[in-house]
Amino acid sequence: MEEQLLLMNEMDRRFKIGDEIEGEILSIKDGQLQISLVGYKSDGIIPFKELTSEDRLDSVLETLKVGDTIKAKVIKLKNEDNYVVLSRLEYEKEETLSKLEDLFNSKSEFDVIIKEAKEKGLVAYYSGVRIFIPASQIDIKYVENKEDLVGTTLNVRLIDFSRDNLSKIVASRRIILEEAKAQKEQLAWDSLHEGDVVKAEIKRFTKFGAFAEINGIDGLIHLSQLSWKHVNSCEEILKIGEIVDVKILSLDKEEKKLSLSIKALTPEPWSVVDDKYSVNSAVLGKVVRINDFGAFVELEPGIDGLVHISKISHDHIKHPSEVLKIDEEVKCIILSIDKENKRIALSIKDAQ
Repeated sequence: MEEQLLLMNEMDRRFKIGDEIEGEILSIKDGQLQISLVGYKSDGIIPFKELTSEDRLDSVLETLKVGDTIKAKVIKLKNEDNYVVLSRLEYEKEETLSKLEDLFNSKSEFDVIIKEAKEKGLVAYYSGVRIFIPASQIDIKYVENKEDLVGTTLNVRLIDFSRDNLSKIVASRRIILEEAKAQKEQLAWDSLHEGDVVKAEIKRFTKFGAFAEINGIDGLIHLSQLSWKHVNSCEEILKIGEIVDVKILSLDKEEKKLSLSIKALTPEPWSVVDDKYSVNSAVLGKVVRINDFGAFVELEPGIDGLVHISKISHDHIKHPSEVLKIDEEVKCIILSIDKENKRIALSIKDAQ
């Protein structure tokens, strides 16, 4: 009896924290598994919280039954009930770390469920191993309310990994989104060609033109390419969100520059001026500019005619603004047409 006790004590001394052991499941109840440790003085237990990660507990318990053998690691030599406390989670963590290391080295993507939102980012767990997603790596755009993502599943990729420092297991969703966006943009660039006529959505205005989006690509419609008529600002003829037809004037795939035009889809007005207007004909127009020597009257977008101050009124006037105002509709007589130099001379007083 004394020899047997000495033998058991000897075996107990060889039993240390971190040992990996294998035992038979004696019972599954009261929030723990009781494990037979052959050759040791006492049995072991695996608390449910040390069995597997929380999200996998139900599915793992369904696969276990009394009589099964299970591997686990020693995390406490003796609890208050004289049981050795074991952790399958620690054993599983080693397997998980190996998987994560492979995922890191291969730059593979995987899914995680977000458990917490913190000031500096999001916390998720992969089979019990903590994964941190910095705020800057959540999305391409700034995420204002990280709490909305708690409980959701995100597709991520590891950007940092360390077995020695588990706080350095860091993942990114942003790089996946950026790559997908870049791939989509490349496909869009490959589908575009100079001279194509495509649909574009007006996104924003600047002083020099409007930016329109074509399949995720931004293109510029310069102010001079909005219309054949003089345009002071984009707001005069466009609205944000509006879908318009545009012609691709030029594109530089390497520099990611796209030049678009709306006016190129309509004929240059002066090219058909002879078909529309003739000398001595009466025509209605709108006053668009006034200066010291006369007024410019728009006959149609892109075609203006000049009414010299001497041809405005039968009465003597010192300045055109005495009798005319901007946007006023006036009736004129066409005095001459110079198609080559894009000039039309008009008279208001001859139409009265």
